[in-house]
Amino acid sequence: MEPADDEPPDSVLLAALRGGDLDAAGRLFRRHAEPLWRTAGAWARQPAERDDLVAETFARVLAVVRAGGGPHGDLRPYLVVTMRNLVSRWSRQRSRVELRATIPEAVAGGGGADELALRRSNAHLVWSAYCTLPGRWRTVLWRTEAEGGTPTEVAPSLGLSPNSVAALAMRAREGLRQAYLQVQVPEAAEPTCREPRRRMGAWVRGALSPRRANAVAEHVAGCPACRLVVRGLDEANRELPGSAVRLTG
Repeated sequence: MEPADDEPPDSVLLAALRGGDLDAAGRLFRRHAEPLWRTAGAWARQPAERDDLVAETFARVLAVVRAGGGPHGDLRPYLVVTMRNLVSRWSRQRSRVELRATIPEAVAGGGGADELALRRSNAHLVWSAYCTLPGRWRTVLWRTEAEGGTPTEVAPSLGLSPNSVAALAMRAREGLRQAYLQVQVPEAAEPTCREPRRRMGAWVRGALSPRRANAVAEHVAGCPACRLVVRGLDEANRELPGSAVRLTG
């Protein structure tokens, strides 16, 4: 997105940001985020991974600018180079990360056969949901949830700051909640139900845009089969713990 005729160029906004004007950072983000998100598609196929890549790229570049460094003119080339370097660094670090992709055969805790069967069923649902997540979300969840690492401990292995790890983990936990609900949605027999059901996990969690949420709501209101699915998801959502669906290491 190029600046409108009445909008200041990047050089003016960058100078303002160096002078402490945080509103300039927001204006730069709004100007360059969409084209940078498209650029991120060369390295990250999933939208969530692109979001993380764009957010971290901007965080790093704007921090450099606020400290007095970085570009003084057109910001976009600097953003693209930073993103490329970030992808390269993340790829090297990801190759050193080993995720133990096993589901425990037994789940800790007492109870009879029915309770154990239920716990095993939930564990398989959680693992199925976990496997649908973007790679960096899986990594941060495993390091923080399954292994119990703090953001400070996990940060070096991910090439992020502790604050960025905490933010990434928060997004990943919410993504896991939505995926946990989504894997419980049965396939639709009717073609008109397929698209609404594809988004039901996010819809129940209130994570869709208003336009998409309204489309799902309208379909559910007129479809008895999908209303039945939603009732089950609502119950499963109410039973979710406040922190996250738990991974078992």
